[in-house]
Amino acid sequence: MSAHVNKYFTLVLMLLPSLVILTAACGDLGWNKPQAFGRQKEILVICDDELWDKIEIPLRKQVERKLRAVRSEKIFELSQVSAENVQNYKEWDKIILIESLEHAKLLSFVAADSTMAKLRDGEGLFFNQIDVWAKNQRVVGLAAPKDEELPRLVAAHGDRIYNAFIRQVENQELYRMYHSGRDTLLADSLAVAQGFSIVLPNVYARVRQDSLAENEMLFVHQKPVRSIFITWEKISGPLDTSREALAANRLRLTGKIYPAQVTLAGRVDTSTVMVNNVKRLRVYGVWENRQEISGGVYISHLIDCQQQNRRYYIDCLLFSPDMRKNKYRYIFQLDQILNSFQLNLDHQPPAQGRH
Repeated sequence: MSAHVNKYFTLVLMLLPSLVILTAACGDLGWNKPQAFGRQKEILVICDDELWDKIEIPLRKQVERKLRAVRSEKIFELSQVSAENVQNYKEWDKIILIESLEHAKLLSFVAADSTMAKLRDGEGLFFNQIDVWAKNQRVVGLAAPKDEELPRLVAAHGDRIYNAFIRQVENQELYRMYHSGRDTLLADSLAVAQGFSIVLPNVYARVRQDSLAENEMLFVHQKPVRSIFITWEKISGPLDTSREALAANRLRLTGKIYPAQVTLAGRVDTSTVMVNNVKRLRVYGVWENRQEISGGVYISHLIDCQQQNRRYYIDCLLFSPDMRKNKYRYIFQLDQILNSFQLNLDHQPPAQGRH
């Protein structure tokens, strides 16, 4: 063996311990952690069975908030497991850990050293960590020096627990909804030709129908079904914002697209939204198709632009009958699309629209 080869092998043998240490360090840094898994709605609560008996009702009340759809549906659903039986679920994507120093089994893996020090000094704490046992995992929790203090912490921090998971869902959807890309070509062309723009994900396909007028546009995305209808007309007077009038207005504008739909006036809710310097009336409600025995929710924005003498109407429809899916995700997506609407007041569009 040549001297050059001997020198090469000697160098490899010298580096081998460092490579082993580096590999172990990579594992500690989380580079080798598995991907978190879970169901869209389910949050796993890790706590002792005895403690669960005391906190279950108040924790469910604060975290299992409901969304008004055709039927009232929970945004999140809680399931409990004790720390002794958690091994197969440590990679769950949404976890609430509730422990005290008296019976801590997993707390040291989640809480930072500074948190543990505060606990030993007698403080009860809320914590919020990501990627503890798996990638894209969130572990939210409560810790106290003694078991008897934990129910009080649940009552005090229930809102923070819910908000941590709802922000997680929203951040995930902001990434997912535009994973296919943003249809900037559509937005730019609308700004030039029509005096407004809206940013849709590329997966939305424009529907071409002879029944659609020049001032009507329809875009559709499947699985689950989401459709976006855009139209405008001249401002003919103040907008009637009563429930009955808003339901009738939706039927008037969308009736030929959804001919068998009924918009339920009693399920209409409104709020005022200011986004992109544009004031909008947000309408949230429920629709039914009694011929096909189906239903869903819709969100619409009504926007008056005095400079263009236009009243814009944008209607987003959702049909997602699968109760296992978290409808909040899709409603959040549709709200983001609606909020992307902007006016281009430098351009005066033709005065087309319903009279």
